[in-house]
Amino acid sequence: MRKTTTQIWLAIIATGLICNAAQAQTYGVQPSPAYHQAQPTYFMPAPSARPAVETDDDYADEEGIYWFWGQKWPGLSLGPKFGTTGIGADLTFGINQYLNLRGGFNYGAFTWKTKLGSTKYDMDVDMVTAPILLDIHPLGGHFHLTAGLYIQPDVAADIKATPTSNKQIGEHTYPPEVIGTLRGEVEAKNAVAPYLGIGFGNTVGEDQLLTLHLDIGVIFQSYDASLTADGEGMTAKLDTFREDLKKEESNIQHDLNKLGIFPVVTLGIAWHF
Repeated sequence: MRKTTTQIWLAIIATGLICNAAQAQTYGVQPSPAYHQAQPTYFMPAPSARPAVETDDDYADEEGIYWFWGQKWPGLSLGPKFGTTGIGADLTFGINQYLNLRGGFNYGAFTWKTKLGSTKYDMDVDMVTAPILLDIHPLGGHFHLTAGLYIQPDVAADIKATPTSNKQIGEHTYPPEVIGTLRGEVEAKNAVAPYLGIGFGNTVGEDQLLTLHLDIGVIFQSYDASLTADGEGMTAKLDTFREDLKKEESNIQHDLNKLGIFPVVTLGIAWHF
């Protein structure tokens, strides 16, 4: 009986083990819920773009001609101009972005009326000048200061007046027939005169092809004057008229000395090459 009971219990335990094994095969082993939790994702930031830094090698690759000290030569420009010095042309030689050397040629012919001494004259002016100038661009832009010289191989004016009524000549008043026609000549005293001015326009500037340029300045000038007449007073027995004519010439010279500057205003255009 005892043996039979033991066999029954062994059969029950074996049956339970078999059932558990079958259930495990049916459902499988489930992993821990923590395994399915979302894991953090990490991203590497993209490298930031750095601005390009210009080096000497970058400039060395630019086309152009360079001075022996390393600066790029700005080049040359040439073009016409006109103004109070007449018509002409300028050739500009660039040194660097701050300095230009400029030379040129001008010819002018003008006629106007002006009062000299006690008489109003018709003045015919002929001017031949050749400027040699240094343009200083203090900010490296278009504004410039200019200093230099005007070579003046021929700067002169003829003056003429024919009074039609009594006119004071020197210290006395004379009728028209005694005076006749007054003729004179005014010449620049110095063959070379200094110039100072300001202006706008850098004709050899970077990336400039055609450039308008303006100059405003003065030539520091002095003059010599002479005066003659062809009326009856020149052949009179008394020297009164001739002496007064010399005094009138001195009066003209005095007025010219007060005009110690000749105004210069020119406008031009230049081609950069």
